[in-house]
Amino acid sequence: MAIDTGLSIICDDLQRTGGITQIFLRSWAAADTATFVNTAGTSHAITSIVDTGGATADWFMFEFKDEVPTLAVTASKENGSTAFECVLSFYLPRMNNEKFAILQELLSECMMGIVVDTNGNQYVLGVSEQYSVGGSGSDSLSRSQTYLNLTSMEGATGAAYSEENGITVVLTSKQFELPRLYTLPGVLTPDVDASTGSTT
Repeated sequence: MAIDTGLSIICDDLQRTGGITQIFLRSWAAADTATFVNTAGTSHAITSIVDTGGATADWFMFEFKDEVPTLAVTASKENGSTAFECVLSFYLPRMNNEKFAILQELLSECMMGIVVDTNGNQYVLGVSEQYSVGGSGSDSLSRSQTYLNLTSMEGATGAAYSEENGITVVLTSKQFELPRLYTLPGVLTPDVDASTGSTT
């Protein structure tokens, strides 16, 4: 691939804000499908994520303390191969049995995630076309080993009454391309009351 265009910064780029507004997670199933788009205007996007044989995919929303979660992407190159480590960190206030039970379920899951930032961008983690076996509609897509995994949790009650009581969760995916944005015609539909969402 040759460089055939440059990058410009416009006024809107300078008005962007930091922060994450929503986090959605789901477990990979063997025949889940994703549609990757690499054409002009929508390049490096995903326009559909659906369950095996279905028209939608079900997600679960994880809420957090505001202005704490971060998504960090770090690239490293070795012997001509570039890998991207995507690290998602968020904080759940007030440790309790309900939160522990749900977090326990994440320990050995191969997941995918969608992270929505304050600018409305929807970053897909744990889903990568690069080095996947068989392409976007194949049963082998889930075997690309670019899953989002739980890498650490750190909880604390705090010592002083004014200190935080909660747990920090860190999820990581090692991908061989930068995260793709989830874009139209795919639609992410949250159900805040049920702490769920769906994609088409």
